[in-house]
Amino acid sequence: MEKEETGQRQSGIFNYFEGATINNLVINNGTYNKSGVDHHYYSSKDNREKHSYSDEQIAQAIENINGEGKPIDSKQKWAAVYWYLRWQCNFPVKGSEFCERIQRLPFTKKLDPECEYNNIRKLTTLSFMSQDARHLEAVKPSKMDEPMFAQCRIVVNALAEELEKASAA
Repeated sequence: MEKEETGQRQSGIFNYFEGATINNLVINNGTYNKSGVDHHYYSSKDNREKHSYSDEQIAQAIENINGEGKPIDSKQKWAAVYWYLRWQCNFPVKGSEFCERIQRLPFTKKLDPECEYNNIRKLTTLSFMSQDARHLEAVKPSKMDEPMFAQCRIVVNALAEELEKASAA
């Protein structure tokens, strides 16, 4: 499908119809992806393989990578969990709602560090957070955000691996 426009220009931004393809990106409900396929709950390894994770599986995966010497070893690294679960499991985009959703998960132990909105609030607006965390090779962070992206990449990969283990069990 070729680019479709309304012909109206506002503040230098064209308005596009849902489903339009622009530079190999497909616009869907204010979001975009490279293939035009809805990726919610798809495996990061195979976009055709659907996965739905239970709250118990998500909680266990987070527990497995949370704590000293593990990928989530600081409160700020919860931003990576936010980023991945937003794309992979359709968790809330609003940071405060995300933290509330995390608090409702059935954890079997106290997390340290815990997810706190004030620690991820500013990080959820970084340049790469609007890009699909399931396709890290395609994510293009700004130069300024590259150090945080490098930290998030580690957490995202660890969380994806733990969720894959959970779905295989």
